[in-house]
Amino acid sequence: MAPAGTRGALLARVFRGRHVESIHTGHIVVVDASLKIVLQVGNPQTATYLRSAAKPFQALPLLGDHIDEAFGLSPREMALICASHNGEAFHVEAAASILKKCGLAPEQLLCGIHRPLGVDLGVVQESASYHVLQNNCSGKHAGMLAACQLHGWPVATYIEPTHPHQKRILATLSEWSGLAESQIGVEVDGCSVPVFYLPLVNIAQMYANLATQAAEIERVYALMWQNAEMVAGTFRFDTELMRTLKGKVVTKTGAEGLQCLAVRHPRPLGIAIKISDGNKRAIPPIVLKLLWHLGVVTEQELRALQRFVLPEIRNHRKIVGGRIDCAVSF
Repeated sequence: MAPAGTRGALLARVFRGRHVESIHTGHIVVVDASLKIVLQVGNPQTATYLRSAAKPFQALPLLGDHIDEAFGLSPREMALICASHNGEAFHVEAAASILKKCGLAPEQLLCGIHRPLGVDLGVVQESASYHVLQNNCSGKHAGMLAACQLHGWPVATYIEPTHPHQKRILATLSEWSGLAESQIGVEVDGCSVPVFYLPLVNIAQMYANLATQAAEIERVYALMWQNAEMVAGTFRFDTELMRTLKGKVVTKTGAEGLQCLAVRHPRPLGIAIKISDGNKRAIPPIVLKLLWHLGVVTEQELRALQRFVLPEIRNHRKIVGGRIDCAVSF
């Protein structure tokens, strides 16, 4: 196992005009349905924190509980539990609705408050103060609280690694990653719940499993792509990719330059990409070039996603001064 800070292969170049100004290095691993590596760039044994890419798997125990039936949660609300959302009005309303249906209050969320992701995208208004429901992880936390309500577990300590719900999340990650619980590092995430440290190849295996149609995981896949606006939001790459590919792919971002994909068409694959310096700006062009190489996206789909293929760099007057491209020759 190599640490995430290990210098990886050249993945992307940042141009200003005709010349390269910066580069991004990192690692890519693709595994098939048999969990064998079919493509690698850099070191597939590089370990990193799963961050928000864990969310589809953190939601799995709730589906096993039939939490939607127990509390009358809608598919959009269930998708929000898997989200790193913009904090748009419809995200906030869904998070509030989950809590209300479960007899809970926003004050019980322990994810903290941050500037919503949607502010920089122009879809959430800038403000002097924000609300906990606008936290990109509020849906996940609302789901965790719902599990506590259903099972009669303590609510005040739901973020602790020793809490019954967090213990079964770790067991779920162990099951789908192929690692023993003792092989998965556990620390504190940005939203205060446990975060998991494991090799990229095992992360890719988790997403290859998500791409299968096993009954216990099929619903997570369907909820995410069918409610793509809930998983990220307006103008976000995750949302636009899932909408455009219409069920061929589920994708989930994680902080510090992690991107994971479950591919169903033309064959099941799991993909994990890590940018070594943690900057996610190069993720879209890398993902799209890789999906083209793998035969996942068509020319028509690429045209629909054109702004992500070679993202433009604009200055403070909105003048295009550069671009980002994928440097890998797959």
